[in-house]
Amino acid sequence: MSGPIVRLFGVVVLLFALLVVFTSRWTVFQATSLNNNPLNVRTLLDELQIKRGRIVADDGTVLARSVPAPQNTWTRFYPTREKFSQAVGYSIAAQGRQAGLEQSAGPELRGVRTGLDSIFGQLSPRPVGDDVFTTLDPNAQAVAVQQLAGRAGSVVALDPRTGAVLTMYANPTYDNNNPDPNACTAPSCLVNNSTQAAWPPGSTFKVVTATAAIDSGLYTPNSLINGKS
Repeated sequence: MSGPIVRLFGVVVLLFALLVVFTSRWTVFQATSLNNNPLNVRTLLDELQIKRGRIVADDGTVLARSVPAPQNTWTRFYPTREKFSQAVGYSIAAQGRQAGLEQSAGPELRGVRTGLDSIFGQLSPRPVGDDVFTTLDPNAQAVAVQQLAGRAGSVVALDPRTGAVLTMYANPTYDNNNPDPNACTAPSCLVNNSTQAAWPPGSTFKVVTATAAIDSGLYTPNSLINGKS
């Protein structure tokens, strides 16, 4: 084999190796950072065409699902509206706005492919996003909504055995089908006070002492107790 042909072959091999290296770098090692880059409009355009998975409560109640929109795109619909809006949040692909579970579980809901899957996945149709099943209890959530009616505050109930979140509700709340600050009836209604506000920690042992007080028959749930006495 002549010298020029060998040199040409070496250049071709080198260029092919560089192509493999940089393609792997972008599609495998830097895929997450590139997808999350706010200047990457491709992610936003792809988001409009992805049928995100559902968000489902513990009893099977659908808290969020995708519905068809014009031009072969999808938009999100929240059947339970204000009841679970603080926990579920919202996703408006056209504006690049997300909150709550829609944001934290976004990769699963979109069915994001990373690594080698992102390379070979180009040869097959884009999959539907995965469903996200939560431990939220609609019955317990309804009690929280009822007890906070007309009052500002937040309620979070956890399963002490597993740490599973059973209830997460904050008031004032909003309709996550229209998460517009101008449509809120109170300032900062889009803020989830259960997770986004700073509060002094409460003593979990107060539940034990309060239960013992009520069980003694000397106090009721409406009794006022002077904490300094």
